[in-house]
Amino acid sequence: MIVVVGLVLSIVMLFRGDDAELLVSLDPTTDNGATARLEDLQFMPEPVFGKFDRVVYVPLDTRGVILSETLASTNRPVEQAPSGVMLQRIHGNMDLPFSTSDGPTGFTDNGVATGFARTAQGAALAAAHYVAYLISGDNRAGMVAEAGHSSDPAVLLEGLRMPDDTAVTASPMVNVSFHPDLTLVKFGASVERSNGATEVEVLKIPVVWREGTGWVVQLDSTALSGGFEPVSSEGWQQWW
Repeated sequence: MIVVVGLVLSIVMLFRGDDAELLVSLDPTTDNGATARLEDLQFMPEPVFGKFDRVVYVPLDTRGVILSETLASTNRPVEQAPSGVMLQRIHGNMDLPFSTSDGPTGFTDNGVATGFARTAQGAALAAAHYVAYLISGDNRAGMVAEAGHSSDPAVLLEGLRMPDDTAVTASPMVNVSFHPDLTLVKFGASVERSNGATEVEVLKIPVVWREGTGWVVQLDSTALSGGFEPVSSEGWQQWW
């Protein structure tokens, strides 16, 4: 139980969003055009600053706006960033990345983004989305489990209960160990330790590819873990 609680605390620290007022959609739209632009009236007129001072766009459809329904080639370097990345504030207070190259390409019936590419970039995007649901309250954890994009969240959630609709944001640093069937996505953020040293706080998220579903978070995997790495560690990227 101690291990579970520690892991959940690491997840919350890395994905915790700003405590802003929950934003509500004004006029939801279901338009899934190839490329979203502010002038298409799919977003609020002006973006906002989110955590880490990143620019975040607020879609009128609370699920978000699909930026492209076509996925890019799978023959790309693991360290290459996905194209056309945009942070969108979905479901009122979840700041998560959408791309024009690696998904998402659609939504499940209950409003969870899906259709992420079977690439390193797609795995990272999917992990960012699905972990955010898992640690932003029982209601959202239930959404991603119902959508089939995580294993049973009960063990994780019993470690620490978060209020429903807790604000979350995608961690700024990404490091992917890619395999098309099973990928380990590491999220990180630079933090100052109690001893004064600056290190990268790390969360490791295993995602497995399931035909007909796509990427699924393996909550029962021993690879699911947290910790710290030196800031000099290799492989870290900032994709959003």
